Amino acid sequence: MPSFSVILPVRNGWPYVQDCVQSILAQTYPDFDLIVLDNQSTDDTVPWLRSLGDSRIRLYGSSSSLSIVDSWARAVGVEKREYMTLIGHDDLLDPDFLLTINRAIGRFPDAKLYQTGFRFIDTVGQTIRACRPVPERETPAQYLEGRLTYQRDVSGTGVVMRSADYDRIGGIPHFERLFFADDALWLSLMQGGYKAFDPADLCAIRMHPRKESTTQPSAWPSLLSGLNQFADFLDVYIQSDSDAQAVVSKHAAGFMLRYHRNLYILALLEACQMGRRIDAAAADKLVASLGKREPAMAASIRASLPLKLIEALNMSPMRRTAVPLWELYRRFWMHAE
Repeated sequence: MPSFSVILPVRNGWPYVQDCVQSILAQTYPDFDLIVLDNQSTDDTVPWLRSLGDSRIRLYGSSSSLSIVDSWARAVGVEKREYMTLIGHDDLLDPDFLLTINRAIGRFPDAKLYQTGFRFIDTVGQTIRACRPVPERETPAQYLEGRLTYQRDVSGTGVVMRSADYDRIGGIPHFERLFFADDALWLSLMQGGYKAFDPADLCAIRMHPRKESTTQPSAWPSLLSGLNQFADFLDVYIQSDSDAQAVVSKHAAGFMLRYHRNLYILALLEACQMGRRIDAAAADKLVASLGKREPAMAASIRASLPLKLIEALNMSPMRRTAVPLWELYRRFWMHAE
């Protein structure tokens, strides 16, 4: 019978970490443990975990304050069971998650990864929407096509892999603040094989302002670094996968243009939050980044109506109104997708 380790890196996860841990301990499948990688939490996280007195919990501390990249990197160095999955401290597993994964392993024993459906929830746990559809057997090329055409939702929670495979590739890539690191991790682990997907909605991804992966205007430089690290990764990856290479050739240019436009919008919003016009160096950095990847598209980075509208607001005395307007738009988009 397969055994599992659920790995939870956390720093000051209160209060969401309570629901997260309880959802893990409530699994109907019996053979698992919970590995908590605490990163010098100063809230109630560690005392509460210790108060549970549950032998399935293995708690590891850190001797110094770590970046999110270094904190998650510790998953390679700990003893794990045959299969493992990573979870954010604000996310949830439904009771039958591991049971369903076990059944998927029985059905697809040669799969490289296993995943169930998931949903996005808000701060109080109400469902925002379900994830987009995923094939039952998804190859790296299919994953890339969905990702590069914005038809896949990316999540670090809800994906199960063999622990030995995770350790063999060195764990999650050390991308800036882990942006796009999930993509590179899944592709590396799927290489030469496929991911098995069960459509049952069995985990929840919580969206809230403090979430590390939540896109905030000030995050645009880190997102740009992560994006370029992912692009460098793909340059190497596709050399050994002709199907993935064909997908990248077809869709990467459009993806890079759209993503750079989104980052330009975030840079404009950051300037609006600070009550000033965008720094010319920031705009030049984004244009230069796109030009390096897609030279023919660099001049058209501003050819987007939302970008033009926010750019106009940023140039006006009304610039601070851009931020609440953008938040309203984001909430509408999240529910509408």
